[in-house]
Amino acid sequence: MNKIFKFKAVLVLIIAAGLSFSCSKDDNDDLVITDPTSEFDAELIVTEDNVGNKREVSVNADSNTGSTIKAKVKFSSTTKSMRRLYITQDIGGVGEEPFVFTSQEVDEKPDGSLDLVGDDKKDFEFQINLDAPANLTNGTVVYKFWATTGRGDFRDITKRNALGDDVIGTITIKYGNGNNSNSGIHVYEGIQLFAPLADGSSSTFLSLYNNSVYKINQGEEYAALWDFGYYYGASGKASLSSTDDYPSNIINIATVANTPADEVFNKAYFSLSTKTTAEFDAISNATDLDFVTQSTNQTINSLSAGDVVEFVDNYGKKGLIKVTEVSGTFGTGDFIKIDIKVQL
Repeated sequence: MNKIFKFKAVLVLIIAAGLSFSCSKDDNDDLVITDPTSEFDAELIVTEDNVGNKREVSVNADSNTGSTIKAKVKFSSTTKSMRRLYITQDIGGVGEEPFVFTSQEVDEKPDGSLDLVGDDKKDFEFQINLDAPANLTNGTVVYKFWATTGRGDFRDITKRNALGDDVIGTITIKYGNGNNSNSGIHVYEGIQLFAPLADGSSSTFLSLYNNSVYKINQGEEYAALWDFGYYYGASGKASLSSTDDYPSNIINIATVANTPADEVFNKAYFSLSTKTTAEFDAISNATDLDFVTQSTNQTINSLSAGDVVEFVDNYGKKGLIKVTEVSGTFGTGDFIKIDIKVQL
């Protein structure tokens, strides 16, 4: 009797597991194109074998476009499984940012990439609604798409690119004459980076890509985005250090953040500038930063309020950092406050 009961219990568990598996649903099924007769404002096709490609697509913005354009996005791989789709958006040439879905419910990874699961690993065909801002009269909105075999990098299309290092698809929405007018720099003000704590709970690292400050214990998913972090050393005092060069005796990022074994951290190169804070404030265009040259130092020490630091990031962008405040040393709540101007 007990054997029969145990057999039935196991059978029920197997059936329940099967039902749970069969009923599971990929949230991105909502993006799948189910009507082959659908019409689209733009059709992007990116294949590994380069057959039938439409990798660069242009759409003229007009009264018929509305606030979004309906795009067909198709990727096909013959050799590798695709796990994530990365999409960036550049409005008016002010710099690329991760595209954020607003009109469609999607399943995204923590870094903002689109999760490709289920049967979508070698081929997928989605309908994606792309923003077409109505307040832009001249210029472009550029969307870039690429698929990866794992966690990629919004600033580096070559990282784990499933179809080849330089394989991307581009949809460009053109307004008026299609010429963008902007300063070519990002300006970030009042950034606070806190002294690292052993448990990784301090907001210590900065990503210039999205102007976000991250806690060290967020590094499993985000460490690849970090450009540099802050620490206060016994001899070096207030210091900035690239993620790649961050001293392990202060914090071992790989251990505390639990990053993948093959994770590659960003480099950044620093040098103390002869520029004054007034000259920093006067910087208004990308060309104003062309004078910056790359040093060999990925860490700069002994910083204090009023210092101006020149830097070049992992992607060749040049910039200046103005130190506005150093508060405390290496305790809880101690920080450095900085302003940044960096090329797009």
